[in-house]
Amino acid sequence: MALKNLDSVAECKKQQLLESFIAAPNDQNFGQEVVALYLGCSPWTLARMRCDGSELPYTKIGRRIAYKKRDVLAYEKSRTTTCTAQYA
Repeated sequence: MALKNLDSVAECKKQQLLESFIAAPNDQNFGQEVVALYLGCSPWTLARMRCDGSELPYTKIGRRIAYKKRDVLAYEKSRTTTCTAQYA
């Protein structure tokens, strides 16, 4: 499995991808590279999350993986904490 990584992409292009994600409607699909960039993780982390059955829903059509913006934002919100004691 060859996951595309955005490490070699220029910072201005990364910023454009993030801005397009933020400005998009909530029902728009995004590839795992853009979602990984938004969440601050790698595409490999998202792949592992899919295998582990994480709370982040995704759609798979053929080989293509897509995430709805609304699901990414809901996942991000569910992971937000106010105190480290919540983990105990």
